[in-house]
Formats: sequence, C-alpha cells, structure tokens
Amino acid sequence: MRDIYLDNGATTKPSAGVVEKMTQAMEEAYGNPSSLHRKGQQAERLLTAARGILGEYLRVDPGTLFFTSGGTESINTALWAAVKKGERLGRHILTARGEHPATTETLKAIEALGYEVEYLDLDDTGRIRPESLRDKLRPETVLVTCLHVNNETGVIQPVEEMGTILREAGSRALFHVDAVQSFAKLPLYPEKWHIDLLSASAHKFHGPKGVGCLYVRRGLGISPFIRGGGQERKTRSGTENVPGIAGMGQAAREAVSDLEGHGRYVQGLKEYLWERIYKEIPEVSVNGPAPEKSAPHVLNIRFPGIRSEVLLHSLEDYGIFISSGSACSSNKPEEKSPALSALGLSRGEMDESARFSFCVYNTREEMDETVEALKKIIPMLRRLRPRG
Repeated sequence: MRDIYLDNGATTKPSAGVVEKMTQAMEEAYGNPSSLHRKGQQAERLLTAARGILGEYLRVDPGTLFFTSGGTESINTALWAAVKKGERLGRHILTARGEHPATTETLKAIEALGYEVEYLDLDDTGRIRPESLRDKLRPETVLVTCLHVNNETGVIQPVEEMGTILREAGSRALFHVDAVQSFAKLPLYPEKWHIDLLSASAHKFHGPKGVGCLYVRRGLGISPFIRGGGQERKTRSGTENVPGIAGMGQAAREAVSDLEGHGRYVQGLKEYLWERIYKEIPEVSVNGPAPEKSAPHVLNIRFPGIRSEVLLHSLEDYGIFISSGSACSSNKPEEKSPALSALGLSRGEMDESARFSFCVYNTREEMDETVEALKKIIPMLRRLRPRG
C-alpha cells in the first residue's frame, strides 16, 4: 500500500533536488560562511545564491531578506519589531480572527503590555472586509497583521488592497503579512503591495524544516532580534544554517519555475476531489470559500456526524494522510480550529471538519483512491455514531 499524503498544509516532503542540494552543502560547503578562507567563501556563496532566488521571486532587493529558523520566528520578529518601531506613535493593533498561533500568541503577549488588539470584520467565508480596515484605522495604529492564505480554509486575504488603503490613508502603521501558506505558491509583490514585513517558511513548499525568511522593507531598519556575532547584516546573529538555506533556495527555484502551471495543476486536483466527494458522498459541505475561490492547495470539508480525528485515523488505515484542524494547535483542543471558530462554527461542527491539502506531487489517481476510501469509511462511521 502506497502513502497518499494530503497534509501538505502542515508540511511538505522535501523534493529530490532539495535533498541533493542540502547533501552537497553538508559534504562540500561545510565551512562557516563568516570565515575568510575558501571553505567559508564557498558556504557564503550558497547563502547569496539562495537570497538571490528568493529576491527574484518577490521582486525585491535580496538585501531586504533575512534568514530565520522558520515562519514562527519570522512572525514573532516582525510583530515585536513593529511595536518597537511604533512605541511613540501609539498602542493600537489591527488583525483578523483565525490567524495562526504564531501571530495570536505573540499578540497576546503584546496585549499584556497595554496594547489594544482590534479585529477586522470578516465576510461569511472568512475574508477580511477591506472597508473594515479603512474604518478601524487610527492615527495611533502601529501594526496591521494578517495571513495571506489561511492555513485551515485556504481563504485568500486582500493584502494588495489592504496595502493600498494604508498607503492612501497616509498611515504610519507597519503592515505585516504572514505568507507562510502562500510563499512560492502564489504571486507575491511586497513592494508593489506596500507590505513592510513578510514571513515565510521553507518546509511549506518542499524545502527543509527549521529555516525561513523575513522580508523587511528597505529603509525600515529594525533592531537586531538575535544578538551575538552580527550575522545576517547584524540583524539575526548566529551561524547560518547553510544546508537549510541552500535547500530553501532550491525549493523556491523549483516552485517558481512554473508558478502558474503548478497552481493550475493543484487547483485542478482540489476541484476534482471536491466534485467527486460532493456527488458521491451525502451530507458534506465546504468550510470557507468555494473551492474555485480559495488557495489552490487547501480544502476544508465538514462530514456531519463524524469526528475528524476518527476519520483521520480511518483514512490512515488506507495509507491516506489528512489533517483535523491546524497542526500547530493539535495539542490544544480548545484552540483546535481558530479559522473555523472565526466562521462561527460550533465546537461540534469544528469536530466534524477535516482539511485536505495538496501539492504538485499528488495525482488524480490518488484523488480517486481517496474518494473510494471515503465511500467505504463514511457510511460505516455514520452507522456507528451514537443516537442522541
């Protein structure tokens, strides 16, 4: 039995090219990139190359990109940097409900220092209403932060429009975008969209775990967020993770080589799976936007009467791997599905919801096998459910 991996929103399998690039870096470019000798320069060239690939994709100066340990560090750094920069301006922050725990937990800590966190209005799919930003923006707003793509529902937030609103209002608030789920999957233009800070993580697009990056708008200037030897242009000290960074660059190169084509392919898989499920399995519904209007790789389905954890393990018996809620909150039952809670779903309805997330390595045949497994599992589980 082969594995059918449909939990790509949680993490992705590193590509063969990434594994090869990282192995080469570990075996050959093992010098410290701060060293002046040839081995150090060899390692430094890998960092420069990776930064260049990411900068080309984002259409920004590579010098605005700083490597981190992943999305969580990038997000934490961006939020704390924003409030530090704006401490004389005010103590008002705008965000949305259903954000990733890396954002919500950091904002709780900031809120405890006396900051006010206000929530933007959402429509019935979880999409931010841009007019809400215009209405709630204040002179003392220091930070606006949101996901680009929601990790649970795939809703795509109007970050370009939000950046325009901030620019037209003459706001001094910094605009941070959590692009962990959209980086190397969708077009991203931080300069054009007036984004000040942008976070990304390599393991979401077939790169390695433990490495990410933070875009900081040129001229913004933030205080060092890890102090020490002055690496990453004195902003993020610590010897760089050369193999991981090389792997991130390789993963980005592969992903953006045909960004549009990859997106169409994954979107087609998602819509095909949903079409078959909707036609062949009764009593199912999509949480969030319609499949054709959400990010290509995320589909959240409610199966009434069936707990998602039970469904997850039943599918696992068939070698099919999906998710129930955000992987980063799986050990916090009370915070299982922030995005679904923001949509107004009850705890019971959230417990009946499962996420299928896709990548370019999935196939239509895998979608067919998944539907056939569901057609066996769903009726059995519904027959076994307790009658109240």
